[in-house]
Parts: sequence; structure tokens; C-alpha cells
Amino acid sequence: MREECVKTPPPYVSTPIQRSDGVFDVPQSVASRISDVTNRVGAVSKVWRWAMVDPNSLAVIIPVDQDPRDVSRERFVSLLEYCEEELGLDRVLAVFEKPGLSLSEGFPRTLRYVGFRLLPPDSIPDVLAKDNYFVMSYSV
Repeated sequence: MREECVKTPPPYVSTPIQRSDGVFDVPQSVASRISDVTNRVGAVSKVWRWAMVDPNSLAVIIPVDQDPRDVSRERFVSLLEYCEEELGLDRVLAVFEKPGLSLSEGFPRTLRYVGFRLLPPDSIPDVLAKDNYFVMSYSV
């Protein structure tokens, strides 16, 4: 069963395997929970989108201008726990478009305090254009 996982146009990730509906193929463990994952990501921030970039990694697409004050901390922690305990994932990726991004302020800086680490360009999943995206990783 496939469902559209976004209600508003996301900042689409440009990938060679992206489907025309903007939804990546997801592993079976997540396929039955697409609505639940979408709701949990949306509960953290209404403007966030998500995609499975490999069978063990959920990518959360975050706007460059995300104000940390507009993010529910409790729901963000709950999302990370859900990814580990319910979905059995290995990591959560925070994906930002590079233009306009500052690593020393804003949301990327906040993520460093909760354990997200810069993902080196050679470790970025192939479905993400390394030249266009900045990626941080959190091991769950």
C-alpha cells in the first residue's frame, strides 16, 4: 500500500530514484506505518518532510530557516525514540539545502547539542545530491 506522505509540496530531494509522486521506496517495516511516521514528523514541525534514503535511515528534510523555537522538543525526542524502538532504524538524518545554511547558528547548531554529527560528503547516501545538501546524522 502506498500513500502520499506529504500534504504540501516538500523541498524535494533530487535523486536518481525518486518517484514522480515524491515518495521513496520504503522498507516493509516502515511501509505499514507511513501515516504514523508522517504524523510524528509533522507533530515536530509542520514544515518538515521525510523520506527513507536506505533501509536503515530515515531522512528528515528541514528548511534552512527553521527556527529552533518552532520545534517541539518533546515530540522530536519521541520521533528519535520511535525510529529506534518501533521502526528498528540505525540512524536519522537531518537534511538541509546548502544555499543559505549556517552551521554556526540556527537549527544545525541546535542539532549538534542533541547528538547529531556532520556526515562527511563521502558518507552521504547516493540518493542525495552531495553538492546540494548538507546532512547531519544521529545514531539511534
